[in-house]
Amino acid sequence: MLFKQSEKSDWTAGCQQAACYLTPRMKKFLQNKKGRYSLRRGSRCPSKDFFLSMPSSNQAWPDEFGFQLGGSGPSYILSVEEGSSAHLAGLQAGDQVLELEGHNVSTLAPQAVVAIAQTQKNVPPSIGVVSRIQQMDIIPGPDGRFGFTIVGDCPLLVEDCSPCSPAGRAGLRAGDYVVEVDGVPVRQHEAAAAMIKASQGRTLRLGVLCLGPRQKHGVGAEDGQTGAEGARLDRKHKALEFNAR
Repeated sequence: MLFKQSEKSDWTAGCQQAACYLTPRMKKFLQNKKGRYSLRRGSRCPSKDFFLSMPSSNQAWPDEFGFQLGGSGPSYILSVEEGSSAHLAGLQAGDQVLELEGHNVSTLAPQAVVAIAQTQKNVPPSIGVVSRIQQMDIIPGPDGRFGFTIVGDCPLLVEDCSPCSPAGRAGLRAGDYVVEVDGVPVRQHEAAAAMIKASQGRTLRLGVLCLGPRQKHGVGAEDGQTGAEGARLDRKHKALEFNAR
């Protein structure tokens, strides 16, 4: 079961064995989407509908539940498949995994978190998360460019970023993951690249999961402001895990 609360919304979802239970609040969230939805195991709907097939065990957690973990400790959610059980439960790219079935896993690497999850009896295991997305405002250089490149799909990895570039001065580093462009969640490279290109010549705002290497000393004023903003956002988010089923 997941409970995630932020300043804008909170989602509650619980799953027991192969059947999925949704609270009234979560049902309202689903019904606001266009099209029908089905929660019967193994049911199939038209392409515009939601399809949720719940695995019978945790042996393929988290992949079969629709999300991907990364990091070297702590563990972070790098991508969430649209329409998956993880997506419908409210998990988002940029979340840090704090608890799993009541166990504190906030410092563990993904391999250790997966090992714990796969031994749990409840399918899926309850999970507590908190968003670690930091917002960065990047002012373009004289040529209108931002000075970084991204690669891949789901997630979008910052491949190159010079510390002296506009993006680098804003705090971006190679190894970070871009999850939002101008407030819009992004998963595909082509769409993200088009949005970034369209922003050339004006300030670009990125939502970033900062996993790239950082220097402990010599942080500029702009970097410090970015870090402070991220800390304020973290304090506004709470993750609670509970076992009422």
